[in-house]
Amino acid sequence: MEEPIGIVVADPIVLQLEYHKVLESLGELKVYNTWPLSDEEFIERIKDASIVIIGRYGFPAQAFESAENLRMLAVWQTGYDHVDMDAATKQGVVVSNVPGYAFDAVAEFVFAQTLNLLRRLHEADRSLREGEFEWRDYICGAYKGNQLLGKTMGVIGTGNIGRRVIEIAHGFKMEVLAYTAHPDPEKEEKLGVRFTDMDELLTRSDIITLHVPLTPSTERMIGAEELLKMKPTAILINTARGEVIDEAALLSALRSGHIAAAGLDVFEDEPLPPNSPLLGSGKVLLTPHIAFLSEESLDECTSVTIDNIRMFLQGSPQNVVNPDVLEKDQRS
Repeated sequence: MEEPIGIVVADPIVLQLEYHKVLESLGELKVYNTWPLSDEEFIERIKDASIVIIGRYGFPAQAFESAENLRMLAVWQTGYDHVDMDAATKQGVVVSNVPGYAFDAVAEFVFAQTLNLLRRLHEADRSLREGEFEWRDYICGAYKGNQLLGKTMGVIGTGNIGRRVIEIAHGFKMEVLAYTAHPDPEKEEKLGVRFTDMDELLTRSDIITLHVPLTPSTERMIGAEELLKMKPTAILINTARGEVIDEAALLSALRSGHIAAAGLDVFEDEPLPPNSPLLGSGKVLLTPHIAFLSEESLDECTSVTIDNIRMFLQGSPQNVVNPDVLEKDQRS
């Protein structure tokens, strides 16, 4: 008799009851709803599994080496930079992700951050709770903000999220500049934007938003040199990956007035350390990596993750991010 497929949810994800039942029908399911306290604990959780689902906890090389039965790793998100992909491929483990599941949620969140910073909503909320009510004192400009109408949005990266940001920006009647490593005239016309080089985007944009994956070429792509090119009234939004921005350079630019404000949902170190200097800056709107977090996007993420597992078990894996494994299987 064939051994049952061992499926382990190794760290907390949103697993609705209907999807829980589907996984139980596919194999012998074990679900962990707490964060492992160490890599050793994580390895203990997954060591006998055939299929592992992970959210944000990393999957180091030693975990692949210890999990001798592991055949598939289902990443419950789009990004997989927390997985040792070389080790996965070496061990013959198929890794799947959920591409583009939250692009509407993230794109809308960009404008939530932008409008908050432009209209100073968080400042107004704090002042009101402290007993101040100054709306009639418009001369002092306590709550005076700016509109999106007529402003220039600079979009760095034109994948699913970047394209949706562009569509929303057009709804606000903004001019949109875009930067991509692979500019294409047909795509430019379809999106209704003008592709430009990085220098022009930085110098002309009122709001700059980042939508690139973390790669060697994008790591710290916004540093001291780039920040100095931005307008002193500019706002920088990052919902991509924290390492795309040099945080020390950003803080320096904010303190010196080289840019006006920043909205950060992602950070170089996550969780954000309690001694992070970002916490002391009144010019930064901070959120704990929640741009993707809507009921609709979470449901879609789990649904696609389950489909990835189901298709893998049927012999037709989808959304595979290390296709070399499949080619290796075909050759052997």
